[in-house]
Amino acid sequence: MAHRRRPSDERRRRALPSKFQDTRSRMARPPVTRDMIGALDMHVRFWGTRGSIAAPGPKTAVYGGNTSCVEVRASDGTVIVLDCGTGARELGLHLSRTLSPPIRLHLFIGHTHWDHIQGFPFFVPAFQPGAELNIYAPLGFQRSLEEAMAGQMEYSYFPVKLRELRSRIHFTELDEGFFRVGDVLVETQYLNHTAPTIGYRMSCGGATLAYVTDHEPFWSSSGPVSQHPGDERHIAFMRGADLVIHDAQYTEKEYRGKVGWGHASVDYAVDVALAAEVTRLVLFHHDPTHDDPAIEDMETMARARAAERGGRLEVLAAREGLELEIRGGAAAPAVAESSAFRHRQIAGGRVLVVSTNEGDVTAIEEVLAEDGLVLLRLHDMRSALQRGPELQPDLAIVDRELLGANGDAALEALRERLGRPTLPIVVLADDSFTSDAIYRGEAPSGDYLAKPFSPPMLRARVRAWLARTLLTMDVADVARLAAETAAAGARSGRGDAHARYSILLAAVPLLRPLAPEQRELLAERAAEQVFPAGHVIIQENDPPDLLFVILAGRVRILELTPDSPVEVILGELGEGEVFGELGVLRNQARSASVVAIERTHCLVLPRGDFLRALQSSAELAVAMLRMLAGRLHETDRRLSRYAPDPVTGLMGRRSRRSTTVTATESATTCSAAWPTRSSRRRARRTSSRATGATSSRCSAPSPARATRPPWSAACARRLPRSPRSAESRRRSA
Repeated sequence: MAHRRRPSDERRRRALPSKFQDTRSRMARPPVTRDMIGALDMHVRFWGTRGSIAAPGPKTAVYGGNTSCVEVRASDGTVIVLDCGTGARELGLHLSRTLSPPIRLHLFIGHTHWDHIQGFPFFVPAFQPGAELNIYAPLGFQRSLEEAMAGQMEYSYFPVKLRELRSRIHFTELDEGFFRVGDVLVETQYLNHTAPTIGYRMSCGGATLAYVTDHEPFWSSSGPVSQHPGDERHIAFMRGADLVIHDAQYTEKEYRGKVGWGHASVDYAVDVALAAEVTRLVLFHHDPTHDDPAIEDMETMARARAAERGGRLEVLAAREGLELEIRGGAAAPAVAESSAFRHRQIAGGRVLVVSTNEGDVTAIEEVLAEDGLVLLRLHDMRSALQRGPELQPDLAIVDRELLGANGDAALEALRERLGRPTLPIVVLADDSFTSDAIYRGEAPSGDYLAKPFSPPMLRARVRAWLARTLLTMDVADVARLAAETAAAGARSGRGDAHARYSILLAAVPLLRPLAPEQRELLAERAAEQVFPAGHVIIQENDPPDLLFVILAGRVRILELTPDSPVEVILGELGEGEVFGELGVLRNQARSASVVAIERTHCLVLPRGDFLRALQSSAELAVAMLRMLAGRLHETDRRLSRYAPDPVTGLMGRRSRRSTTVTATESATTCSAAWPTRSSRRRARRTSSRATGATSSRCSAPSPARATRPPWSAACARRLPRSPRSAESRRRSA
């Protein structure tokens, strides 16, 4: 029977303004095919436009009540899903009907707050055998991407667990940088939110789309747009885009009462779009309290503001069902300079805090401790200038009240004293200090954070700065190292290759403390090797005669467990990191295998040369200890989740007997810190003795598993199990 519009619906529709009576964009449309795209470079469709929480009902019928979800199709057929809010349910049904198998999708998650992932448990392609889902997101707080996605799919909240989905799911955690999916160049940059959040800039052919939602102005100003370095970077990220989808949750009046909540006003969205010379702006992430007339008013105000400033900016508010086409033109220049897959190890980073406010220091200490950062507290700038070279911080947080009348000079003096002209400094200040060079945008590595600050926002800001700077070197430092290396090479008569190796070694954080002469000795017998994707660089039980330094590319560390034929992924490492150090230090056979995920360029160091350098440099030894301590800390955190409960003896949520680690783990976990087989066996035996278990490999079945609804078994992904583990289960029963 054909669906009929109810009379009450018709009366309600006619009561709305005439503009709202056009509901064609919300009606069923034929599927978008590659042939239909034709000369288009990208096709965009909105499935969810709301922020914070879904707001369905007659008052939001036009612009929609579902939370964030946008579909993007490129000319080569690549399908990208931007965020997975409640709008993903209907999108999943649409994709399952219109895409030919096997379905391959790329899901870009800005961050893992609920309104960006709540639709995933109802996303139909995730349940389809043969479908492949590639999920990308920044590394969040406490949990990895996979853990964050799985948390809402525990039996307490949902009848199917993440690991029971029948599709193939790959998780990739991102930093700032670039990568490619199909013909689409994707660039990422951190936004200003209460959790680590990234925006996505996608270019295909000559068209560019920027998706930047859940972003708050770095500094509130009375002018058109702040010259805060963060706002300048934000504008540069969007510059020249054909379409920008931007957070515009509040009016300017509403924003004044919600500073620190992590969202932008309509005025800010228009101002930064004009400054970036954007062609078209879509207001997005509508507040759940805004009904359709309110959003229409905000759209009208935004258009008027753009017209007042003489721009040619086209402005419209996002609504569910809205479809936009982006045709190729002059390609905007790329923004990112390094791979987004290159993970920056910030654990162990040193943060100098200069403040006399005990409340601020306590809040900062709690924030830093959660990320494994080291707090170095001083009470005044004089102490910072005196002890700075001794402490060698990676970042500084300074209370503006301690800088005196000339804050610019005090900060530059601190940088000069430390020998770090681009040391990132976060200044805690109120809006009475707007004349500083940092606010005017003249100090590119400086930052302002308004007081009283939000601890989650400070944490996200600190993490973003450290991720940008811990694996980079100042241009002056590179030039100085090159000059020192060339001089040392000339004195020793060594060739250009050795000099180049020394420069490469100096760019590696672990080896940076070495003196030029020590680097020369280490580079004397070094060799370059390039491994293709899939190449086994280290095989388990190989002799430990080499240490590998990753210059470019990415590797995965694997181990084959004795009771299962399934390989366990222990971790991944990228540019600037080292692997093979565990065997080198212990002088024992390799405990895991290392495989190149992509084309990987390594500098290979002989074991004896590295050990001699370690013995001759206390700084290198301390750096090695810091690296290992950070990895061991991360391993302890992971093992605490995997270990049996000390009271009940029940296996943890990620029991090895029922699943395997199938996702990309944090780059902080690697063979140097992950426990060996023998250590894990000892841990199991100890746990069994403590709980009175009869077998170190068997435990009572999980209550949740025992009461699992029978229909959910059809969705379970069956993994291979060894006869030994099956026998353990029979004994347990």
